[in-house]
Amino acid sequence: MTSEHKEAGAAEANAEPVLRDTNFDFENKVFKVPKARFHKPDNFDEPVLVVDLGDLQDEPKFNNLMKTFNIGVDVHDGQLMVTFVEALKFVEDVCPGDKVPNEILDGTASWTVLPKHKMLAKGRLEAQLIAWLAGEESKIASPEELDKFLAERENRAKLREAFNKAAIALGSKEGDTTAVLLRLELLARELCHVEALREAFIAVPAISRRFNQVSELYAGDMRVKDTVERVRYLLCKGVQEYQNIFLELDGQAGEIISTLKAIDSQIILIREKRDKLRYLQIKWTPLVREWSELVLNQGARVRDLLGRTYRFLATRFDTTQSLMKARKELEDAQRAQIQKGQQEKNAQARAKKK
Repeated sequence: MTSEHKEAGAAEANAEPVLRDTNFDFENKVFKVPKARFHKPDNFDEPVLVVDLGDLQDEPKFNNLMKTFNIGVDVHDGQLMVTFVEALKFVEDVCPGDKVPNEILDGTASWTVLPKHKMLAKGRLEAQLIAWLAGEESKIASPEELDKFLAERENRAKLREAFNKAAIALGSKEGDTTAVLLRLELLARELCHVEALREAFIAVPAISRRFNQVSELYAGDMRVKDTVERVRYLLCKGVQEYQNIFLELDGQAGEIISTLKAIDSQIILIREKRDKLRYLQIKWTPLVREWSELVLNQGARVRDLLGRTYRFLATRFDTTQSLMKARKELEDAQRAQIQKGQQEKNAQARAKKK
């Protein structure tokens, strides 16, 4: 056996196991109850299995399920349960029989975007190429400004020149822009999801206008007024969290030639940040929807939603915690608990053999 074969064999032996299941095809009967689904509560508690029992609804927690039904992480259902915990970063819930999200299988996004988001992503990259030609970085923010900028005859000529110079920078012959075009297309496919998320997050700071309306309508209620002020302050922290991720992505795209040269590693970074943004969007969406549909003269509902909004934000940001930090700490704790349970199970199995 050659040294190359030995190295390849060692690498294969040390590689992480490949996930072979592409669907959540659980075998235990508990997962075959009609309308069963896994989801993660807003309070960042461990995932639960929602089971519809007619007039009753049970929500056994993840670790209780593993223990009650003696499901180890080394068996089929146990491996899928570990996978669904990971899947809840990318989807709102998981039902038995669902497809495992693409983010886990191959890294691509499991959700679709509109053609306009692809066009916008490609346009931003082209604007960065034009800016690079002048030794600058594109600062164009709005889609309208971008369309106007790229439509100008002078900038179309600059873009052709930028393609030629970028081709040389990538090691191609002058005039051979194939590599530039292909790499821009690959990046646009990844960044279009970022553009869709950028659009979706516009609705988050917009709910502050509803806070202003609540303050005016309930001006005589000091408790409501005080809660609104607290929520408004915490909302700024929540907005800053996802805005920082967008800033990192925009800064990464600003180094356009470096990004094109190291496209594989850049795509990995883009997907990592895309998934963080997607996770945050899933957490924000139900709250934003409720505020947009809220009837302001329904006092009890206003106070309830205001209180829930405060608790949602305070548990993340009032103690300098962010959504991402809270998620990581909880997942680390769950992972440790699963490993501990498996170690105890293995120890019991060894004791029985003796």
